Amino acid sequence: MVKPRTLTNSGRRIRKKPGSKRQKPEGYNSEFNRAVRRILKFHACQKVAADAVKKECDDEEEHYGRPQDPVVHTSFEESQFGDLRSSQDLPCSVVSIALFDGDTLLFACSGIPLPGGRSKLELTRYVTSARLVSEYEGKRYRDDKLRFQVRLPNGREKGGFLELFNHNIAIVTVLDRQAGHPLDVERLAGPQVRLVEDDEMLAAGRAFKSGCLRAAEVKVAPYGEKVWFRPFTFDPRRYSELLSSLWKPVKSYEGGPVALLGVLGGPVLGKDNKIIGMSINVDIHGAYVSILPMEQLCMYLKHFQILNPAEINFRRYSLPELAYTMYPSGFMSKIYRLRHLGYPMPPPLMLELNGKLLNQFETLFGDVRAWEGYPFGSPNHCDEPVWRHLRKDVVKNISRRVVSVASFHGYERYFACTGLLIKWHRHTAVLTSASLVRSCNDEDIYEDKIDKNLKIEVFLPPKQHASGKLEFYSLQYNIAIVSFEKKFISICPENISRKYSTLKPSEKVVAVGREPLDGLLMASTGGVKPRDKDCKLDCKDLKVSTCKIKKVSL
Repeated sequence: MVKPRTLTNSGRRIRKKPGSKRQKPEGYNSEFNRAVRRILKFHACQKVAADAVKKECDDEEEHYGRPQDPVVHTSFEESQFGDLRSSQDLPCSVVSIALFDGDTLLFACSGIPLPGGRSKLELTRYVTSARLVSEYEGKRYRDDKLRFQVRLPNGREKGGFLELFNHNIAIVTVLDRQAGHPLDVERLAGPQVRLVEDDEMLAAGRAFKSGCLRAAEVKVAPYGEKVWFRPFTFDPRRYSELLSSLWKPVKSYEGGPVALLGVLGGPVLGKDNKIIGMSINVDIHGAYVSILPMEQLCMYLKHFQILNPAEINFRRYSLPELAYTMYPSGFMSKIYRLRHLGYPMPPPLMLELNGKLLNQFETLFGDVRAWEGYPFGSPNHCDEPVWRHLRKDVVKNISRRVVSVASFHGYERYFACTGLLIKWHRHTAVLTSASLVRSCNDEDIYEDKIDKNLKIEVFLPPKQHASGKLEFYSLQYNIAIVSFEKKFISICPENISRKYSTLKPSEKVVAVGREPLDGLLMASTGGVKPRDKDCKLDCKDLKVSTCKIKKVSL
C-alpha cells in the first residue's frame, strides 16, 4: 500500500521532524503552562517571605539599635619592633593575629597557642590581648566583613574566630589541629616571681606581614615601686584589682611607641628564657607595656573552662562570670531575632559552626495545614496524614477556635503556646496553659508563681491580633483563662460547660497546635492512657495521650 504524500500548496513534499511544533504531544501546552505557573508562584512566595523577613529585621533594628552605615577604614601600618629572634629561643610558639575588613588590614598583634584541652573538635586556641577586641568592636558596621587571620610560625595563614574575652585577655580559635608548641601555662604559673628594677626582660611578638619573630628589651618602669607577683585566691568579682605591672622599653624603636602594639599578646621572657607573663596593653603616650603575670593568666583560663574544665554542658551553657563573647560579623540580624523571640544567646562559636537551637516554639510537628490565602507556599511538612481524615466541618471549626497565645516582657517574648476559644460569662475567652504566665528562676525552671508583669497577645490567622488579660489560673491543673476586648470575626468558640463523653483508653485522639509566627495548624494522632504516677500536676482526673507534639502545642 502506498502512503499518501504530504504536500504543500506548491506540490513539494514536507518531512515532519520529530519534536517540531506540528507534532507536539497531546496536552503539551497545558503541562507547560502549569509548570510556568508553579515557577511564578514559587518566586512570588519567595518575594513575600523575603519582604516579611526584611520588615521583621527593620522592626528589630529599630528597637535594638541600627548598626552604623558602612565606612572605609584606613589600613593599619605595621612598624618594626624589637630585634629579630629565632623561634628556638622561645619555649613556646608565637603567632600573629590580624583583623581584616575584606582585604584591608586593620590591626595586628601576637598570640600564644594553648594546650588542646578536652574538645572533640580539631581546633587550636590562642590567647592574646583584649586590645584586639577593642579594635574589632570599634570598627564594626552594618553588614561588615571583619575577619581574623592567624599567621603561624611556618608562614601559613588560618581563619580564626573570637571565642571569649575579658578586660585583659581574648581567646581566638582556629578550626585546625595544633600547629607549633603550645604554652604550658600551669607549669609556668609558679609562685612568687620577684622583679628587680635593673633586670631586663624580653617582650616577644610576631609581625603579620613579614612573619618575623621579634623581641623588645623591657624593664620595670623606674617610677613604679618594686612589684611582687604573689599567689592569691581567685575571685572573679575582683578583676579590676588583679595585679599587673608597667614595663618600659630599654631602647627606642622605629615607629615610636605605636610599634610596640606588635608585642601585645606575646610572651614576656625573664631570666633563663622563662616565660613570666604576657603583654596585654601599651600606653602609646608614655611607651609603657602592661604585663599580665603567668599566674593570673592561668587563673583566667581555668575560669574560662579552657584549662581542666570541671564539666562541659552544652545544653545548659552560660558564660562564666565577667567573661564575654562577641558575635561574629554577618550574624547581627540572627542575634536580634533570638533576643526578640526570647531565646538564650548561643555559646561561643555556635553560630560560626552552624549550630542549631533546639526545642524552638516554631518547630513544626505532625500534619501541617496552612490557612486559606497563606502567602508563603505549601508548608510541605507531614509526618502522618491527619487533616484529610477529619470531616470538613471539624477542620473548619478547629481553624476558627484554635489560636496562638504568647506572653512578652516588653519587646522580648517570654513564652508561646496554643489556646482554645471558649464561651466565658457571655464573652469569648482563651483557655490555655498556665505555663504562659508562670515565672521561672535563673535556671529556667518554672516555679509555682505567676508573673503578673507579662503582656499577653492572642493571634488568629490571618490578621486578627488582640491584647489579652489574665482572668483565671490554676497551677494545680496548669490552666489559665485569658480574656481579650477586641472582637474576632468568623470564630466558633467552644462551649466547655456542656457534657462530654469520657475518653476510653482504646480511643484515638488528635492533638492540635498553632505555630506562633505564621499561624499554621499542626495535628498528630495518638491514644489515651491513665496518668503516670510520676506526674507533677496534682490532678487525679488527668489523662495522658501518646500524641507526639512540641511544646507550642501546650
